[in-house]
Amino acid sequence: MIWKPIVAAALVALPAAVSPGDVQEILIRPAGTDTEVVILTDGEVEPREFLLTDPARLIVDLYGADVGDLRGSYDGIGRGGIVRMRSSQLRPEVVRLVFELTGVAEYRTDATPGRFTLRFANPGEGFAPWSTGPAGDAPLAMADRNPAVTAAASVRALRRAMQDDPPRITVAYDSASMLDVLAGFAEFAGVSIVPSTGAAETIVRGVDIRNQRWDVALDAILASQGLGWRMQSEGILIVDLLEGLRTRDTLQTETRVFRINYASADSVAATLFGLATPNRGQVVAYQGANSVIVTDVPSVVARMDTLIQNLDRKTPQVSIEAKIIFVDRTDVNSLGIVYDLKDRTGNSINDVVGVEDPLAPGELTNATLVDLSGESIAALANANDRVLAPSLQILATTAFGDFSLAAFLDALEQHQLSDVQAAPSIQVVDNHNARIQVGERTPIRVLEAGGQVANATVNVQFEDTGIILDVTPHITNNSQILLDVSAERSGLQTDLPDVGFNFSQQLGQTRLLLDDGETMVIGGLTLSQVDRNESGIPLLMDIPVLGGLFRTTKNTETKQDLIILVTPHIVP
Repeated sequence: MIWKPIVAAALVALPAAVSPGDVQEILIRPAGTDTEVVILTDGEVEPREFLLTDPARLIVDLYGADVGDLRGSYDGIGRGGIVRMRSSQLRPEVVRLVFELTGVAEYRTDATPGRFTLRFANPGEGFAPWSTGPAGDAPLAMADRNPAVTAAASVRALRRAMQDDPPRITVAYDSASMLDVLAGFAEFAGVSIVPSTGAAETIVRGVDIRNQRWDVALDAILASQGLGWRMQSEGILIVDLLEGLRTRDTLQTETRVFRINYASADSVAATLFGLATPNRGQVVAYQGANSVIVTDVPSVVARMDTLIQNLDRKTPQVSIEAKIIFVDRTDVNSLGIVYDLKDRTGNSINDVVGVEDPLAPGELTNATLVDLSGESIAALANANDRVLAPSLQILATTAFGDFSLAAFLDALEQHQLSDVQAAPSIQVVDNHNARIQVGERTPIRVLEAGGQVANATVNVQFEDTGIILDVTPHITNNSQILLDVSAERSGLQTDLPDVGFNFSQQLGQTRLLLDDGETMVIGGLTLSQVDRNESGIPLLMDIPVLGGLFRTTKNTETKQDLIILVTPHIVP
């Protein structure tokens, strides 16, 4: 490089060491009726490959290698039976290449120092070669590449020059032409820089930068002169006045299709819409391919590209195991005495003990008989409040004169236990709601009265009843699970003629933080009800001790317990 005499400058670079075994290039090309995949490295590596099905994937692990600048996903391949490719640094010195195939295929391999080849039958038609870019010291023939690949390679070359730890530079300028400054940086960083006319006429004075990253140093020099730069899609840096760059962005538009893998195209489009240029930028969601189409100035499209990469990430899932236990216990105690006093020749109240029907000799009747021929008396106590389905019945009778007295003792003790258990399991994406219901949908008829009852309209609505569990998990950065839980037990209790249906409900809502695999217990949803009913002969039933002989007593105790256990697991 030739420097003008008025310029005093020094460029010092810290050499960047290249690790042996870096992956330099990956080429997909036709080989007769086969598809050939060539992986080039700048050193000897140990390849290990295997095939997966459902979906078909060919995995290649390169031991002793570094992924270098080829890390990422290549989604637009679509040739030779290869849909897409992903490359990543599986662990230190192990590179993993994943080739997604249209179908499972038998393959052959060939390995030589710095070169690993895979071949399998091409399931489709002929195709143009595809490559990730130039291969450093071992380039492939230009006939193996296409123009689109060459342009992409230029962009990757620029990104390599602007990697996380680019070379550092020390420069000093005094009355130097901007053309000379940019030429020095282009030579040093190995990038292409094109200045505008206004930028080329600028003179740089009094600049002294020591041991800084070259891109940081270039930004500082351009900013001091009111200049800026933009990167073209072909990998060329355009240097211009800031006003010129804004005008360029205003005049130019770019349309790009972003394929969304994990998120919803509608949600991503709604987020990007706020970043679009007012009255010019367009963001459209295409549900058919779950893609977002963006048309805007290049700088805005570039920002959207970065945002989509951060938003469209594989969302972890949570497996939720629940155990729902419902216990219903009912205890019933009933005791009652019925007295029946009859005049055998006169009046009788025959609800309890029948007598011979005077109108049908030989047949018994339970109808009340009234004899109007003379004086007589009959009595019946507690007959209409007897114990239903008693377990013990005792009958005692006695006769004195023309009267007979019958006493019935009814006793019942009953215990009922209902134990219902359900163990549903559900898997849900992080930050989404999961709902488990064990019950039924109860129909409710709603009467909308018209002008006349005959014109009333009847609608049917459904109410979800039973045991309902709503859970929304959120995975924290330290792999804990934040759960929003709503547990409900409901059911149809009574049918009220005037107001419709009456529903019973037990509801618990909470938010808590759990470790992976930790169990949460929702308790306290307990209903206890005690009913006591006494009926008998007035005055006599209130006599201490002896009052129990003249009344019927019913005691009912009901207890209902609901326990819900929820255990979340992060799906690996």
